[in-house]
Amino acid sequence: MVTIKDISKEAGVSTATVSHVINGTRFVSEPLKKKVNDVIEELGYQPNRIARSLVMQKTQTIGVIISDILNPFYTAVVRGLEDATSDLGYNVVLCNTDEDINKEIRYIRVLLEKRVDGIALATSFQGAQHPLLRQMSQIPLVTIVRKMKKLKSDAVFADNIGGTYEAIEHLVSLGHKRIGVISGPSGLSSGQERLEGVLKAFTKYGITPNDAWMATGDFKRESGYVLAKGILSLKDRPTALFVSNSQMTLGALQAFRELGVKIPKDMSIVGMDDTEWSVLLDPPLTVIYQSPYDMGNNAGKMLLQRIFKNQKRFKTNVIPAKLIERGSSRPPRVR
Repeated sequence: MVTIKDISKEAGVSTATVSHVINGTRFVSEPLKKKVNDVIEELGYQPNRIARSLVMQKTQTIGVIISDILNPFYTAVVRGLEDATSDLGYNVVLCNTDEDINKEIRYIRVLLEKRVDGIALATSFQGAQHPLLRQMSQIPLVTIVRKMKKLKSDAVFADNIGGTYEAIEHLVSLGHKRIGVISGPSGLSSGQERLEGVLKAFTKYGITPNDAWMATGDFKRESGYVLAKGILSLKDRPTALFVSNSQMTLGALQAFRELGVKIPKDMSIVGMDDTEWSVLLDPPLTVIYQSPYDMGNNAGKMLLQRIFKNQKRFKTNVIPAKLIERGSSRPPRVR
């Protein structure tokens, strides 16, 4: 392996100068810096990250824990976070929990052992207590997408209540009063808040929830399929359906196709989250857009601020959600 001593000898400078060039710890004139960097490139030197992290007390890594790597929403969140941190030389370590609490705890333990400089966490549980949570609060931490009770940290969330309220308000404005809902897990803040927004709109517009049209899924595609199929199979079914995340919406669309229910002729549908495939459907899908890239980008910037400035006050950024109206929502057919 090429060492700092090799570079020092080849460049004709001290090992201290080479170290300052590599680590940026002291001023080195531009001509001398160029000379050292040219030798580094010529010899193919690779710094020892472990040794460097011991000296600098930083590993230049950020851990990101998400619940479902197959969900395009999280892909956009991670991309936004990576873009916010990569210019400062940070690398992202991505962990996927599959909504498994035990996997999440294991990943948290691994990231803490690896001494990451910060963690962005989209948790799979919000109320459970675990000794690791205290350790997490001792390093820069941003909770994203979902809230975790009794854990003090910076946070970035979408306006779930406002977004789902707007979805129902949109359907009501089209003349729908018979509205079905597939909501997310009540044990997660995002599922809880999205249902809260729905019920808030129901109350505002005098709609009584029909238990047969209200279902709770797990944010996975299969649950969207099974629950939508149950609602669509009813003799007395709603004229519109709201589904509270993109993966369950995909499952619901499969049920529509299998049962021959035409959108929006037979039933309107509005989904939560906008994806690349939303505009490729026939008709294109009306959605509530949550700006996942902005969510991740905000989280990355907040992590960097806490890493470098060691702020004392915690911040919460709420990203507005907005309706994107397309062809899948239309006035109900007259019966």
